[in-house]
Amino acid sequence: MSTYVVIGSNCFTGSHIVDALLDDPENRVIGVSRSPESKALFLPYRRRAAEKFHFRRVDIVRDFPALEAMLEESRPRAVIHVAALSEVALSNEHPVPYFETNTVAVARLCDYLRRVPWLERYVHISSAEILGSCARPATEEDLFNPTTPYAVSKAAADMFLATLQRSFGFPATLIRSTNVYGRHQQLYKIVPRTAIYLRKGIPIELHGGGVAVKSFIHVRDVVRGLLLALERGRPGTYHFSVPSERTIAEIVHGICRKMGFDPARATRPVGERLGQDARYTLDCSKARHELGWEPRIGFEEGVEEVVRWIDENWAAIEVEPLDAPRSV
Repeated sequence: MSTYVVIGSNCFTGSHIVDALLDDPENRVIGVSRSPESKALFLPYRRRAAEKFHFRRVDIVRDFPALEAMLEESRPRAVIHVAALSEVALSNEHPVPYFETNTVAVARLCDYLRRVPWLERYVHISSAEILGSCARPATEEDLFNPTTPYAVSKAAADMFLATLQRSFGFPATLIRSTNVYGRHQQLYKIVPRTAIYLRKGIPIELHGGGVAVKSFIHVRDVVRGLLLALERGRPGTYHFSVPSERTIAEIVHGICRKMGFDPARATRPVGERLGQDARYTLDCSKARHELGWEPRIGFEEGVEEVVRWIDENWAAIEVEPLDAPRSV
């Protein structure tokens, strides 16, 4: 039996990683989060029997000794690090916690992990935002150009991991993707929020008129790529994305039409977010050639799945808060 530790198992992508690992009956998974385990509404793995999954509540910033003790006890084959402060706009107002969580905690963890004899692989969820606005699909070797404290904090962690790889042969695999979406996502994210606002009759705000070009990739395609990188990949960085020229406005308008709403009546433009990048696009040639990865879930199919999830869970979703976090 292989043991995996997923740091950030409460978050959207982390919970889907746990779920995918539990597909293999030979895997034992330990989830770690600073907050209590979320509701089943937001955790896909909660539908499973619990004997192969164990949850530990640990604050990796303020209680690293507890995390270290758990890792020494469990000696996992791989540590998958998803935990991060990720609300970009909030990082402009409260940058210090972002560096504590996204940079310092990563440095402390990986400085410890590079010294242990039992670790086979460390997998780190990076961010396309560290590359800034991309005029062409960015490769894994492109220079960083972060434009927000969040992006800088993530870029610093990536740079530290690169030094560990070069200096000590640390077996780190970094995963970057564009905008991830799917069932069980936080309700304030643009895809579920659009569907929920339409059902509630709330106008959907388009920051900067929604002109930013964003590529959306289904969470299961990202997780499948991560697991391929874990099993077949070399230490280094892999990009996962899908080609797209659609703006946020076009994406929201498409969801409106799919659900039978007039986009002109359902949306309204508002001021642009501070630090908003005009375009994210990633070159995924390396993942295709080295891992045999291809995205499988088209955007239309993925949106239908999200809308169906909202409809099936409307009684629970209707009473949930819809706003993004306003504090760290």
